[in-house]
Amino acid sequence: MRIQDLFSLSLRALIVNKSRTALTMLGIVIGIASVILMLAVGQAAQRFLLYQVSSFGSDILFIANGKGDETRDGPPSGNIKQTITLKDFRKLKEQTWPKAVAGTVINRDLVEYGGLSKLTQVTGGSPDELMIYNEEISRGRGLSDEDLNSHTRVAVLGSKVADRLFGQEDPLGRILKIGKQPFKIIGILAPAGTRFFSDADDQVYIPFTTFFDLYNRDKLNFISMKTGTVSPHEAKELVRILLRETHNLDNPEGVLSKDDFRVATQEDTIKNAAVIGTILQILLGSVASISLIVAGVGIMNIMYVTVTERTREIGLRKAIGAKRRDILMQFLAEAIILTIVAGMIGIIVGISVSYIAILIIQRFQAGWSFDIPWNGVVMGFSVSALIGIIFGFFPAHRAASLSSIEALRYE
Repeated sequence: MRIQDLFSLSLRALIVNKSRTALTMLGIVIGIASVILMLAVGQAAQRFLLYQVSSFGSDILFIANGKGDETRDGPPSGNIKQTITLKDFRKLKEQTWPKAVAGTVINRDLVEYGGLSKLTQVTGGSPDELMIYNEEISRGRGLSDEDLNSHTRVAVLGSKVADRLFGQEDPLGRILKIGKQPFKIIGILAPAGTRFFSDADDQVYIPFTTFFDLYNRDKLNFISMKTGTVSPHEAKELVRILLRETHNLDNPEGVLSKDDFRVATQEDTIKNAAVIGTILQILLGSVASISLIVAGVGIMNIMYVTVTERTREIGLRKAIGAKRRDILMQFLAEAIILTIVAGMIGIIVGISVSYIAILIIQRFQAGWSFDIPWNGVVMGFSVSALIGIIFGFFPAHRAASLSSIEALRYE
């Protein structure tokens, strides 16, 4: 049988059973669209993750709480024992080689003004944060060393907090309540976007010493610094030596597991973020691929039903001279055509849905971007073709194995 005749016959058979063909294709379409969607979201998340940890420059160091195990270097976490103190901050500020040093501590609380209130993140910070994170004050001024040393009750508002509580009213000089305590507003932060996966515009910034008083705290979540005149690698070692001294750690060998703090360069953080993003893509892609296997099983079952329903047709074709190979190739061609067409539709649907999904995420989290996951497209199309061959072979083989006499007698 010629190839064109084979595919022409297979197409006619699929068109005759439109409903069954459509339902069979639906499984493949959903499966491939799911793979593309998952991989598109995974890639967008990886890009967002890498942007978050690399946008401040290569000379940034983070000093955070936790064991000094380099395998866990990265952005700060507040879910471990707090050991970073004001003494550590001051010791680092005394050094001549850092360009900037900032201490940070965070908490969520209710802020109030004029009968309006907003639950937001209250960040205890210091003056050098503006330089380290490349942020600007749009109105008023930022926190000063005098505010820090005097435990002054002043606040700098993120742009979203200012808009929510004050609208068109000028917030400068107004009194804002944080945790029922009054704070004078001294500045408004220019829109800054996302920092460490939280919205920097939806925060209120106060001196971290005032934060300690307000929430009865004495530990920082982390310290960040620009390394200045030394390389990030040298700065990492200098910080460890200094903090072992302030923490009274007996660790002359420099064993990281003995440290109760950890130091990460921006390069360390980027490497870990890339690994996390890759793992996320593999996980999402694997989960979505399960739907393709389920779709393949569905195709096989429907093809078996098709063989049963067309038993007399098979017998008649064999009786007039069709060979076993012709029957096998026809049913196999039907399965391949079905999966390839469904695969193409699934790719179009997957890309479209992925684009819409990223647009929705962007409304809630700035910094996400869409890019076609070509690995998902190739994988989805390849898998759909393999499904047609593998899961279509067994029903096709069964059809080809029927004897013409038995098939003609089938009721």
